Amino acid sequence: MSLLLFRNYLWASLFLVLSLWPVPGKSSVDRTADQILGRWLFPGRGSTVELYRVGDRYFGRISDVSPTGKEQFGLTKNQLLISNLAFDGKGWSGELIHPKTGNHLNIDVEMVDSRTINATVYKGWRWLNKEFVMTREAL
Repeated sequence: MSLLLFRNYLWASLFLVLSLWPVPGKSSVDRTADQILGRWLFPGRGSTVELYRVGDRYFGRISDVSPTGKEQFGLTKNQLLISNLAFDGKGWSGELIHPKTGNHLNIDVEMVDSRTINATVYKGWRWLNKEFVMTREAL
């Protein structure tokens, strides 16, 4: 009887270890954070920003430039615009590099829905900000 009890204990222990073993792959936080990936259009500006991931950080580069964006804001194709966005479970925070001056500003990005994000840009104090609404570019 002792051997049977020991064998059942071994099987139960093995099952417990295997059920708690970590499974490699993306966590649910990674999948949530990756919702920001893609091309986003500044509606009034006509230019497009592509958001991509490197490691656990997100970056944005100018992918399409409108004549207005080039003339008024100094945008150039493939120019780095957003750097070091980190996901905190609710939204993303990082830096925006002003295209004309090269100044580094703080940026907070939150997803409104699957097709819309709000970007809030500020320097120092959050209450002195500029907000942009960007829409996902249709494929």
